[in-house]
Amino acid sequence: MQLISTSVLCWLVGSWLLLAGPVAQAQQLEKQLEQQPDRVLSTVGVRDISSDPAGFAWVATRQGMFRYDGRQLVPLNQLVRQGPHLRGEAYRVAADSTGTVWVGMHDGLYAFVPTTGELRQVPVPRLTSRHGHINALLVYRGTLWFGRGMDPCQVFRLSLRRPRQPPRLVWQHPQGLIATIEPDSAGQLLFFSFERSWRLMPGGRVLPVAQHSHRYRVVKANYARRTQVADHPLRLPYGPYFLTDSALLEHRPPQPPRVLARWPRNSSSAAVPRLDVLELDSTWYWLGDGELLALSIRRQRRPPGLEHYPLQLAKEWNGWLCFNRDRTGLWAFAEGMPGLTKLQPRQAPIQALPVAGGLRLSTRTISRLADGRLLVGSYSGTFTQAADSPLAPLRRWPGAVPGPVWFCSLRLPDARLVVGLENVGIQLLTGQRMQEIVWAGPHPNPSGKTTFCLLRDRAGRVWAGGQQGLFQLDLARRTRWRYREGDPTWPLHRCEIEAISEGANGELWLATNQGLYCLQPATGALRHYGPNELPPYRLPTGLVRCVLVAHPDSVWVGTLDAGLLLLHPRRGVQRQLTLGQGLPSEAVAFVLAPRPGRVLWVGTHNGLVRYEPHTGRRSDLTTAEGLATNELNRQSGWYDSVRQRLYVGGVGGLSYFAPQDLTAAEYRPRLLLTSLTQHHAQPDTIRTEYLTGTLPQGLELAPGDAFADLTLGVSDDDGSELGRFMYRLLGSGPAPWQELDAGNRLRLQGLEPGDYTLEIRGETELGTPTRNVLRVPVRARIYWWRRPGVWAALTALLVVAAVGGVYRWQQQRGRRRERHWQAERALRQRIAADLHDDVGNLLTQISMHSSLLRETPHSPTQTRNRLDALAVASRQAAQQMSDVVWSLDTGSLRLSQLLNRMRDHAQEVLPPADLDVQFRVCPNLPDPALAPALLHNFYLIYKEALHNVVKHAHATTVTVQLAATTASLTLTVADDGCGHDGRGRPGGRGLANMQARARTVGGTVCYEPLATGFAVVAVLPLG
Repeated sequence: MQLISTSVLCWLVGSWLLLAGPVAQAQQLEKQLEQQPDRVLSTVGVRDISSDPAGFAWVATRQGMFRYDGRQLVPLNQLVRQGPHLRGEAYRVAADSTGTVWVGMHDGLYAFVPTTGELRQVPVPRLTSRHGHINALLVYRGTLWFGRGMDPCQVFRLSLRRPRQPPRLVWQHPQGLIATIEPDSAGQLLFFSFERSWRLMPGGRVLPVAQHSHRYRVVKANYARRTQVADHPLRLPYGPYFLTDSALLEHRPPQPPRVLARWPRNSSSAAVPRLDVLELDSTWYWLGDGELLALSIRRQRRPPGLEHYPLQLAKEWNGWLCFNRDRTGLWAFAEGMPGLTKLQPRQAPIQALPVAGGLRLSTRTISRLADGRLLVGSYSGTFTQAADSPLAPLRRWPGAVPGPVWFCSLRLPDARLVVGLENVGIQLLTGQRMQEIVWAGPHPNPSGKTTFCLLRDRAGRVWAGGQQGLFQLDLARRTRWRYREGDPTWPLHRCEIEAISEGANGELWLATNQGLYCLQPATGALRHYGPNELPPYRLPTGLVRCVLVAHPDSVWVGTLDAGLLLLHPRRGVQRQLTLGQGLPSEAVAFVLAPRPGRVLWVGTHNGLVRYEPHTGRRSDLTTAEGLATNELNRQSGWYDSVRQRLYVGGVGGLSYFAPQDLTAAEYRPRLLLTSLTQHHAQPDTIRTEYLTGTLPQGLELAPGDAFADLTLGVSDDDGSELGRFMYRLLGSGPAPWQELDAGNRLRLQGLEPGDYTLEIRGETELGTPTRNVLRVPVRARIYWWRRPGVWAALTALLVVAAVGGVYRWQQQRGRRRERHWQAERALRQRIAADLHDDVGNLLTQISMHSSLLRETPHSPTQTRNRLDALAVASRQAAQQMSDVVWSLDTGSLRLSQLLNRMRDHAQEVLPPADLDVQFRVCPNLPDPALAPALLHNFYLIYKEALHNVVKHAHATTVTVQLAATTASLTLTVADDGCGHDGRGRPGGRGLANMQARARTVGGTVCYEPLATGFAVVAVLPLG
């Protein structure tokens, strides 16, 4: 009876362990399996998904065919540049290694080439059946296999080396449809219908497979796949373990199979295998009824544990499990129904340390003991971890513990540990023995206050900071005293010192609740930084939590309400990180900088921040990455330089990780350029081009184009968090990398004219760089009149025109000078001629008459006659001089003014010679302005004509007739004298002078004998 009871008890314990193992393992893996709905893909009824080498997913849905980049669904019709447009429901899709996308539609098979945008329909013979849908697609060993039709159904093959040749019919069956095509482990193809299965033999024969056989399929992330059709279970790689569609078995012959786990199988049609397994990171995943199952296939000593994850899919529809775009996770969906779940079974980069008894510790100090055990002080007590196992649970400190909370600790070079306690004092831990550091000051012992921080400087002195200021420790005598205890006005006595850091020159930087202090221990010099100080000693807050000296000129200061500050000791605050600059919380708990010090680890009340000061890159680590808690405690961070691990504690437990493992990921995603949106000035439009993995040959910005937006993505970017993207424009010289402020859209705007190369690189949220860098040629054109050559040519033309203008102006000026000089010369000659011809002769006559009167005796009558002649000559000379001066001074006159002058002259000349004068002028005679040359010559011709009448005509009446038109001026002077034949008299020049004067202004003078008298007719042009 006792033996039976013992056996039953053992069986119960074993069963509990067997069930508890997978459950515990499931709880551990549940943190590593992230599942969330895909909000984009859940809007369509997904039928099939295939990924191309570029990192895009091609999705066949009830609504049509789409390209998916992780953030946007783009209809295939928007990508087609040549060929027909698809209409209706898409059934199957497969992308081959060249990037060609094969789409199975209700009306046949289509091929889309993303690089060219060409879509073409594959020519297939017509089929008379219920429908010609493409029900199955398989790309296998350089060949495309597809099944078409129903009652009858057909199987075709198409060589991908010659994709434009017509496909070849392989097999046809009069009933059913081909739901799927799969290769088996021997490389032979299997055709599956609803109730039957066939195998394609090497010779081309198709043989049926036993109907009672079950189909098991295993697909790996590297595209390797195998299908088993048999009546026995699927064997796991290691050990005597087997899988069916509803049970995990262990079979150790000759013993019968033993069931290790069961689950309700996923009911599906023939399109889905009875067991459809996806292998990712040495773990098998498949669907059960309302759940996802995971099984590790790594070599292990114990039986494999099975993990169950609830997963709700639409009932009565085929449940599918497939890889995501970059084969780093899984997608689960019910075929044709809205709703798709993303599964990320990735290993968490940060591990949370378990605590015996399931306690949630709010941690304080973290250190390591001399024997290698990890020491953790918390508000729940002091805990240690075994030295030989980093995953061992934390257990309580064995034995008596002085003080409830170990607030801080300092490990000495001799492996002893100095521990600061809450409200107790300071203890020295040597092995397992605790010794108190006693108070040695002259004033009462401040042991009722908490010690917050400890520091050993380069000189070997040990400092402690707490609620009553700064203390020094003498470990040899195990005593402590307050620094400058005898000075009651010392400012540090009234401060709570939160943290201490030593500078390069031995100075101590103290973080307190009243600002930041810098102390020179040797001299006692103290410098304060706070909100009430003048620049450069002003801080935005006085609540300082932590301080870290990274460089003599760089002091990092963590505050309670103002974020993280970068302080230069002499120049003040140089940088501030707050919520506005991306810090998850402005309450900073600690700052660590493990060697080589290029990265800061900043603990906040909302997660841990990885920050690179030189580049400004920042990564936020939270519970999603494995942290035990997001609210981290002050000074509860510690870097184990021996094991190169970073320990982070908070109100919900302790976590650890290796910093180098965060960026040394085995998988590096691909950087994608998903779309290009550009504003075109001619015409004024904005066009968006969706890309499919091929970069544009060149991006050209024409004059007037406002912008060009490039949308970026990462091939494994399926979550709400975006990665980071950097870019630079390489032109004539080197250019620094710039980070996009937010989002995944890069805008090019306002570029200087020229040719550039745009380089873009990216990285994940944890800092893993992408495997590729995008390079796009960019040309910024300008208007033709803004080109340097055009400007040079225009400048040269302007210079030539200016020089030519100046030269022409100089030439015209010279010609004007020449004309003016010639006019002056002509005027002088004319004046000389007038004075010589008229006035000179008259003066000569006056001179001769004067000489005759003076030299020879005359009778009174002769004397009177001489005097009369002398008087006449004098009057004529004066008149002649008056006419010359008048012609010079008047300039241009009108015809009416000239007529008045002509009347005056006729009255002065003709009546003394007993001649009557008559002027015949039309009443409406025009009154044009006369040029000086025309006026002068016209008037002299008129005078000469009157002079000739007085002197030679022996007439009684003179008739002056004046006529004018818009083109000419006609003067007629006629007399009733003895007449004349028009020939000049010997020695006379009157007629010749009149003709010469007329020719000077382009006119003519003619002489007309009359029946009684003589007439002079002068025609002069007004122009």
